[in-house]
Amino acid sequence: MQIDTLRFGSVDVDENKVIFFNDGVPGLEQYRKYALLQFEESYPIVWLQSMEDTGICLPVLDTFSVLPDYVFDIDDMDVKTLKLTGPDDLHVVSVVVIPEDIQGMTVNLAAPILINTVTGNAKQVVLTGTEYNVRAPVFQEICNVVATNSVGGEEGDGDAGSFKKA
Repeated sequence: MQIDTLRFGSVDVDENKVIFFNDGVPGLEQYRKYALLQFEESYPIVWLQSMEDTGICLPVLDTFSVLPDYVFDIDDMDVKTLKLTGPDDLHVVSVVVIPEDIQGMTVNLAAPILINTVTGNAKQVVLTGTEYNVRAPVFQEICNVVATNSVGGEEGDGDAGSFKKA
């Protein structure tokens, strides 16, 4: 299916990859349908694009591909809400803040977005009992991932899907 976006123009999205936030994203509760858009030029940053408002597009990253030591427990209620049956059903992304000086880029590790890759159910959760920061510096880690991938590593994340501008 084609969706229109303010940032990327018209984009093809696989209908099977539509993400649904039952309660919306905090601060954007009225918008519930999203798609993850991945472009080679911005990898490892992917884009959480609202399918209901062309102007809402959040930069996110596959947290584990950039920060492999990132660990947390998922609350049993969140497992039920998302209908997760195992770890292979879970894709975790975190919202990135990209300031004018990109070296000051940060990621919200205290509130990851959990996505059930089978059902498309998603939820942003606030972690408790961790020392993760809402604005953790991430620029150097992203540079390391980009450098590794340009030397022969794999590019992108199969769960996010690759979408091309139409």
